[in-house]
Amino acid sequence: MRKNNILLLLLLISVNCIAQNKKDRIRFNNQDIFLNGANIAWINFANDIGPKSETNIEGFRKIFADVHASGGNSMRIWLHTTGANSPEFDASGNVTGPGESTIADVKAILDVAWENKIGLELCLWSFDMLRMKNGEVVTGRAKNILSNPDGTKSYVNNSLIPMVKALKGHPGIIAWEIFNEPEGMSNEFGWNFNYHVPMSDIQRFINLCAGAIHRTDPNAQVTNGSWCFYASSDVGGKNKNYYTDARLIEAGGDKDGTLDFYTVHYYDWAKVECSPFHHDASYWQLDKPLAITEFHPKTTFGVNELLLYDELYKRGYAGAQAWSWTDSDHSKMLLNMKDVFTKHQKDVEMKSEDRRRNNRNKISDTQYSITNTQ
Repeated sequence: MRKNNILLLLLLISVNCIAQNKKDRIRFNNQDIFLNGANIAWINFANDIGPKSETNIEGFRKIFADVHASGGNSMRIWLHTTGANSPEFDASGNVTGPGESTIADVKAILDVAWENKIGLELCLWSFDMLRMKNGEVVTGRAKNILSNPDGTKSYVNNSLIPMVKALKGHPGIIAWEIFNEPEGMSNEFGWNFNYHVPMSDIQRFINLCAGAIHRTDPNAQVTNGSWCFYASSDVGGKNKNYYTDARLIEAGGDKDGTLDFYTVHYYDWAKVECSPFHHDASYWQLDKPLAITEFHPKTTFGVNELLLYDELYKRGYAGAQAWSWTDSDHSKMLLNMKDVFTKHQKDVEMKSEDRRRNNRNKISDTQYSITNTQ
């Protein structure tokens, strides 16, 4: 009897360890990986995809090859960004389509990424969409899709769903990321160079986009790049996680509109209080894997600049992606990636074969449109 109890205890410990490991990893091409990479985040700001784009495929290919050669497995790229070049809008500010060549440009970038076994988080929009200097045409369209339910519907139905549908199953997609640091255009946290909308509008937009993505491609993952733990955890001071399942569903009403994992950014203005390099992932009490997908590759409150990625790995985060290839010294990023690859190869190395997504939940080609919004 005692022997059976011991065996049962060992089994429970084993199951618990597996569950913990999965929470520390991102599911990608039938593997549970630690995101070991960087932000591109663009070659031509807000102009890498779309009708007037300057899509530098060879430039992307070189970046992906360099990252792969150092043991990296992932990068983060911005797509619409401001909305100046894609998607396509009509005169009233509603979206009529992704924009000529938009889907083809994204696919071409994904293809060269996966040639080098690099997966991408596809970040749709940035707080830059409400930068005052963009002009009233661009910011007016952005406000319309963020705050007007009919405007949101036009984007989801006419641009987002066609993009997800066309790229469904591409092995280079880790996740669709709805926003880069949307708090920067919010009433609650926003910066003075931006116009602002309520966080409730941002939550609603995330909810409706995430729901549409999940229904169009049941195997797709969705995340959102939050600017700080101030808006991404209920732990500490007046912090609030705006991106829990319940809060997103409450804002938009779509039960499928939730995140699959959390991505949060950190810069040293937020001090040790909000530093992932000084708090374990478990400290934030989040219910999903958590990756740190922006930070400067420099020594941070005593953590050596060449050990930043390994520190995040050891603290139970699901990934490390420094900012950014175009703005920072990427040699330090590559050294960090190589360090993690050397120490933890099994958790970061992508399988050599081209592993397509598991399509057991394959859906029909029905257009999954938004018909009602709150």
